[in-house]
Amino acid sequence: MKVLIAISISREWVETEFLQQMLSWHIPPKYQVKFGWFRQFTAAERHNISVHEAKWNYDRILFFDTDQIYPPEYIEMMLAHDEPVVTALNVSRYHPYEFTTYDLDGVDDYEGTKVPRFKSVKPPGGKKTFECDLTGTGAMMLDPAILDKLELPYFKDVYDKEGCRRLIPDDFYFCWQLSKAGVKITVDQSIIVQHTAKLSASPFNTHDLRQAWTKINSGHGYWKNGKK
Repeated sequence: MKVLIAISISREWVETEFLQQMLSWHIPPKYQVKFGWFRQFTAAERHNISVHEAKWNYDRILFFDTDQIYPPEYIEMMLAHDEPVVTALNVSRYHPYEFTTYDLDGVDDYEGTKVPRFKSVKPPGGKKTFECDLTGTGAMMLDPAILDKLELPYFKDVYDKEGCRRLIPDDFYFCWQLSKAGVKITVDQSIIVQHTAKLSASPFNTHDLRQAWTKINSGHGYWKNGKK
């Protein structure tokens, strides 16, 4: 099986934490794995180019973001799945640190532009996997054959009528198209991915930084008024 590791480069530099972990990743035997670095200007461009490459040349594509930390067994654990779309368990990079797994909750209309409404879904207890409707691409694996069910472009940022405000990002648009095609996303909550964040410390924000550090290192979930 041929696998494309699509690494999305959104800045002029790559986080040290991301580069340091690469040698620890386990590559399962009998897989041909190619690491591709995608540096196009927008996330939609990077995602579209990588999936087009995967559609014609690979059996699976795994998306990677450089602001995330993946477990050493991440690649082989993801490739153990047969479902067409799989994601690991993750939380958002910033407050409220909610789970990045969402279910559709209706459709909103912004002066003729329709976009999905969604809500974050907490992982159920006692299950290794569950399903959701929307997620980001930072910990997603895709069977390129599923692309035949979707219209072009696969990924697209949706803006308001004036083109000034982004209503939904390109990865949510992609997942919305999957949902319309009847495709659910499998979430494997035994695979944990972490976000990294860069902070500037000064005498003016030490209280907030200490509070944030406590929250981030207290497990999954999101916080409100200091309570989990």
